[in-house]
Amino acid sequence: MWKRFIQLIMGSLLIPTLAWPQIVQPERIEIEIDRNSNDFVVVSAKDEGLVIFRDTEEKNQEGDNLWEFHKYDTSLKEEWNQLLAMDPNLMLRGYDYDKGQLCILFQNSVYRDQEMFMLNMAVASGDTAQHTIKRIVPVELSYFEIIGQTVILGGQVNYRPVVVHYDMLTEKIRVLPGIYQNNGELIDIIPNKTDNTFDVLIGELNADRVKTVTVKAYDQYSNLLQSAPIATEDKKNLLDAQVTEFDGEKQILAGTYGPKRSKYSRGLFIASITPAGTQDIKYYNYADLNNFFSYMRDKREERVKRRIARKKEKDKKINLNYRMVVHELIADNGKYILLGEAYYPKYNSYYYSGLYSGYFPSRYNESYFDGYRYTHAIAVCFSNKGDLLWDHAFKLDNTKSMELKQLVHVNVQDDSVVLMYSCDGEIRSNVIGNKGEVEESVTSPIKLTHSNDELKNKNDNEIEGIQKWYDEYFYVHGTQDIKNQENVGLNLNRKVFFINKVTYNAMM
Repeated sequence: MWKRFIQLIMGSLLIPTLAWPQIVQPERIEIEIDRNSNDFVVVSAKDEGLVIFRDTEEKNQEGDNLWEFHKYDTSLKEEWNQLLAMDPNLMLRGYDYDKGQLCILFQNSVYRDQEMFMLNMAVASGDTAQHTIKRIVPVELSYFEIIGQTVILGGQVNYRPVVVHYDMLTEKIRVLPGIYQNNGELIDIIPNKTDNTFDVLIGELNADRVKTVTVKAYDQYSNLLQSAPIATEDKKNLLDAQVTEFDGEKQILAGTYGPKRSKYSRGLFIASITPAGTQDIKYYNYADLNNFFSYMRDKREERVKRRIARKKEKDKKINLNYRMVVHELIADNGKYILLGEAYYPKYNSYYYSGLYSGYFPSRYNESYFDGYRYTHAIAVCFSNKGDLLWDHAFKLDNTKSMELKQLVHVNVQDDSVVLMYSCDGEIRSNVIGNKGEVEESVTSPIKLTHSNDELKNKNDNEIEGIQKWYDEYFYVHGTQDIKNQENVGLNLNRKVFFINKVTYNAMM
């Protein structure tokens, strides 16, 4: 009996181990770097691989800065590398990849209101062409997109939104009409890669002074195809949004809404738009979501849900206030998955002493911005009619970022939705089934090159960059301080820039 009991235990340990769902990291590269060297920029070229580049701050004989470029295939094998000489006054402003070309935008850091400089690089060979974009308006740049041979620049001028169209073939520049307006806000520019059109999302006040979102669709020649302001309800400001491509019948727009004259959101909306102008919109308070508060500790989540239930019983308003940024709206076989992240800005104070008028000591209190803290991400699935199918929250543990950027990335694999982000030397993933159930929550350390490598100086809530790549693959990248006291031929302590290829393997 005891022998059989031991065999059962061994079987229960060994069998799942062979087929346990896991985060797989099949490939890794690392480049040893100096302590004060610039970080590499990593650009996905989809199934063509990756391109990385940086300013080395080394100079040639003419005094130009040397920029370093590397191209890797999807197995992270290097295909080419090169150094390009650039004006030392140029400052990187943006980059984008489309259909085999990488475009990198620079601006003169001394004369910021003048022309911009752009490299157009063929990813397969590394061959480059140069463009000088003479700015007809002094744009404070926020968006840079490439669609075929078209460059789209977005930002603001005198606190008003503006979008500029540049044709690489004709070298002509045009400011898109109907965007530069008072009280307007540029929410996003979204290329539609399948048909070379693009959508511009503008936040603006309607006739009732309620903020709404207008979707302006353009072709690659900057011709306006459609302009559709969303007819929102009174006292419901539409704050942030993402839009799907036009599917031949309609477009879907989804995002956050909040009370009038407030930047805080209280829930989500989803709207459909047809070419004939027909619209349909639905709203969902955060309290209507099943799992919105699941990032909290169990007891706190229970208290919040009880408080909401009591208010619903008494037919009282539920006024939740969150800062929420939405990043993606994914169309998936008649369903729509919205991804967003809740955050708050953090300010710290410091004190210092001084003398007032040379006689009386005093203390001064100064505050400074200490980054954004992310509490949780949400993935919400809607039906083709805008009905809520399921929602899920992904705890982010007050992860810190100095920029308001996307931390969690999503991939749809078969009937599952894979959410993944990287923090503090780990890759974390939640997998959601087609009915909204959490199938797996998997955490794995970022795989190092050698078995005897040890990660040094792990900082709480330090973010590594993770991005979708191609098919079911992601890549994670960043810098690491590594020590290795065992392997001959390696530095005892080294700082490296790394890229790991990542995917989620479901249980077989």
